[in-house]
Order: sequence, then C-alpha cells, then structure tokens
Amino acid sequence: MKITNEERLAGALMPETLELAIRTFKDSGMVILENVFDLDFITDVRAAYDIELAAYISAVGGLEALKDKTFGTNHIGFFPRMYAPIADERVAANAIAVQVSNVILGNDFQCCFYHTNTAMPGSNYQAIHRDSGSLFEMEMHVPHPTTSLVVNIPLCDFTIENGSTEYWPGTHLIVSDKPQYEKDLDARAATMPSVRANMSAGSLALRDLRGWHRGMPNNADYSRTMMALVYQRSWLSYNAVTIPQTTWDNWSAMARNVYRRNTVVEDSEHTPQSWDRISKAR
Repeated sequence: MKITNEERLAGALMPETLELAIRTFKDSGMVILENVFDLDFITDVRAAYDIELAAYISAVGGLEALKDKTFGTNHIGFFPRMYAPIADERVAANAIAVQVSNVILGNDFQCCFYHTNTAMPGSNYQAIHRDSGSLFEMEMHVPHPTTSLVVNIPLCDFTIENGSTEYWPGTHLIVSDKPQYEKDLDARAATMPSVRANMSAGSLALRDLRGWHRGMPNNADYSRTMMALVYQRSWLSYNAVTIPQTTWDNWSAMARNVYRRNTVVEDSEHTPQSWDRISKAR
C-alpha cells in the first residue's frame, strides 16, 4: 500500500491508512508501505551499506569463504556498524514504522537486533523457513498475538529478477511444535499460495517473524540488499546492541526509547552485534 506524500512528510499515517496497515498485517502477517523514504536518502544509505558489505566480505576471506556460513548460497547476513546513515534515526526508528509497531506490539516495544540481508548475484533458493515459532509451541494450540516483527528496508527496488523474498501469507497463524526447522515446510508450502515481496526503494515492510518465507535467486548483476531490524515486546529477552555515543546523541527521545535496553559506548569501543556474542548471551 502506498502512503501519501503528506503522510511521509508528517512521519505519521492517517487513521484510515493506519487501520488498513494493521488489518493487512494481522491478516497476512506482513504489510508493505511504499513511499516512506526520500529516494536520495536511500541512495546515501545504500552507498554506505555497500562499503560495509565489501569490508565484511573481505574480512571473512571473500564469498567463497562464506559459502557454508551464510543463509544459503550467496545470501549474506551481517551486522553493520551503527553510524549514520545506516543507523540514522530515519532507519533505526522510522516514525511510521514506530507508529505501526506501537499498535501491533504496544508502545513500550524495544529493538534487539540490527541486521542486514543481501542476495548477491548468483544467489540460490533459500530453504523455506520461519525466523521464530510460537512462544508456547503446541502447548497453547492456538496462535498468539504478534510478539516480534522485523522491519525490512530495501535499499534498491525488489523485483522478481533480483530475488525479492517469497512469502506465504497467513502462515504466522500456524502453530507448530518445531519453532524454526519444520522438516515438512517444502511439502506443506507447495499446496499453499505464495507471493513475492516486490517493492520499490523508498518502501518498508513489517513482517511477523513466524511467517514462512525464503530468499530467492538473484539473477541481476548487482546485489539485492535490505536492512532487517527486529522489534519485540518489552517483556521478551533481548540481545544487546552496542550503540556509539555519536549515534545516540543524534537520536531523538523516541529513538532512544526504542533502544533503551541496549548499551551506549564510546565511538572507539563500538563493535557491531555478532552471532558469537548472541550465542554466548543465551
């Protein structure tokens, strides 16, 4: 759904737009909002992102070294350093994303994960998966309200050619006894309709982490990149993000509230979040 220029400039959806966005999210587990960002700003974020991505690939020994450590062939997930423009407030706590998340998660939600996803040229199909399962697995038997969502911000147009994400609407409401790794998802998904999350640069998508999805082959000659920020209800456990003091100082009270449980450090002490650190904290 495309928001108006007036809504974009105000950083807030009109009541009827907000109602439609919430209904769409609750029904399908995902909503795409177009025209949220100024395209010049997204171009700046993409340029900074490409520098971070190249540095990351080089530091780990190149794409070949990542083959068995990524989210599928040529699918790369990494944690960027949290400096502007990648951690500009318009990305970290976009006013419209916050407005929608306040309704879905409650106005005391928190960010616990600041990540990125890239499908490099030549990427293959990811396995169909969900990022998290039901809190109580089969014990509850019925789906619970959304407790966590991901804010995806594409840094280029997402198309069939460059591997826009495939998503199975409504699957966030399926209760399973295996939260992340259901072995029969391919067979089950084959009988269900899916959609491709095609969207233009300047959009953002909010997705319930329980929804079935997969990354698709990128047949273009450039990388398909997006930000992936996880917002969750305040009472869930969290993985601390370290935020450089310079970034924190440039954020508003609203953004600081979203990241209030994370750690602010001197710029010289800032390191990105890492899977090793997350694993050790669990």
